[in-house]
Amino acid sequence: MLQRAPTGSQWWKLHLRDWDEEEDQDWWFASTGIPLLAATLGPLANVTSIAALVTYWRMCLSTGVTIETAHQCAWNGDPTQLVPDLMGQAFRDPRWCYWLNVTSLIAGFVGNFFLLCNFTKRIPYIIALPVTIILWYVATGILIGITVSMEVYVPPVRPQQIYTQGFWYAVIAACMYMLCSMGLMVNMLGYFLGHYPQHFTLTESQRTLILQTMLFFVWLAGGAGVFSKVETLYGTDDQPWSYVNGLYFSDVTILTVGFGDMYPTSNIGRGLVFPYSVGGIIMLGLMVSSITKFATELGSEKVIRRHVENSRTKTLERTVTTELEMEQRKALKPDERPVISAPFNPVDQSRPMTISIADDKELIKGVNRSFTGLATLRRVTSIASKPSQRRSRQPKLLLLREEKDRFDAMRHIQHNTAKFKRWYALCASVTAFGLLWCVGALVFWLCERSTQGMTYFQGLYFCYVSLLTIGTY
Repeated sequence: MLQRAPTGSQWWKLHLRDWDEEEDQDWWFASTGIPLLAATLGPLANVTSIAALVTYWRMCLSTGVTIETAHQCAWNGDPTQLVPDLMGQAFRDPRWCYWLNVTSLIAGFVGNFFLLCNFTKRIPYIIALPVTIILWYVATGILIGITVSMEVYVPPVRPQQIYTQGFWYAVIAACMYMLCSMGLMVNMLGYFLGHYPQHFTLTESQRTLILQTMLFFVWLAGGAGVFSKVETLYGTDDQPWSYVNGLYFSDVTILTVGFGDMYPTSNIGRGLVFPYSVGGIIMLGLMVSSITKFATELGSEKVIRRHVENSRTKTLERTVTTELEMEQRKALKPDERPVISAPFNPVDQSRPMTISIADDKELIKGVNRSFTGLATLRRVTSIASKPSQRRSRQPKLLLLREEKDRFDAMRHIQHNTAKFKRWYALCASVTAFGLLWCVGALVFWLCERSTQGMTYFQGLYFCYVSLLTIGTY
């Protein structure tokens, strides 16, 4: 039976929270990380799906030339024996493959549109998100179906024929659509279980990053179409540029990699490089700035806050106020010592003490006020219990020393937190770069070892010059 709760609706174990509910939220990755990932991979999947649609999936190698022969000529430094445009000529795909590919592209675009409307709150969450998930699963199923059908029913006749870039773009698009759909299903599960309200818990900077990402991929896809058309009509090369070639050139230009293996030969194409590259680099810089801000917010809100809370808890567990309490604590076994599971209020231990670490000065000020209140309470209690010693004792010096000890303890936590921030940022950056470098080299080595004879070391070299935008060709 459906019962109305004060903050939402509950049915069995489901807890559907209202739109404007202000209760605490958890499942951070499901509520924030997954929508950001979907907003990034969704437009990229659309771009790769376009590349798969406008490119033939099979290529017939030129007479007497195989992949091994052509690449052997390249490694021996004899480029005169190579056949232009990837050693062959692409030929038309079956009509059923083309129209199913069109259907998949439309489903992917409409799903991305509903996701954008969900981010901008134009369409309710409970309507837009299921539509996005269903349409992206449709796009995934169609792409998987046609790629498998091509391999089963009309595969390239090897070794005279091979698959082109278009086929592999379809495989990549299918993987990204599926990954995004599965992630959004987890996001919807978190909503049904009551972990967050029925909207994406994103800040303004995160929504700005989503819009910048979508505009970046629109700029990339549009530039690919323009350059491929211009170079095909006005270029001096005998071989026309395909859309995937234009996409490759636009990508390495905006990312400032600049391998130099493909460049415009017409005056119109070279003239368009100037405004296109400047606009793309500006958009890329804005994206990098937004990503940096997001990473900083993530580190401060999740990692740094947890580190500070753990440090405070461990410090309070070791804190005593008298020598007698210290001796009693030492006499206890480690498993018998009191453990503080959460930070407490030193004035009223029945209530937890909540301290925000957004500002270090406020942290020290709030802790100092709390311990000052404790010292004042103890001083009043001591004076009331022993009025005869009111003038002979000097409790103020001892109390000031206790306040200073507590203040120094919190300053020590603050100092360790600042050091942890620096090391955390350094380790996160090095780890991310190392993963991209080593894993990327592994992927390129597995993909190119049978065609170009690439070794893992050569894959490391290629990923290194690509990530650092050196672009040595």
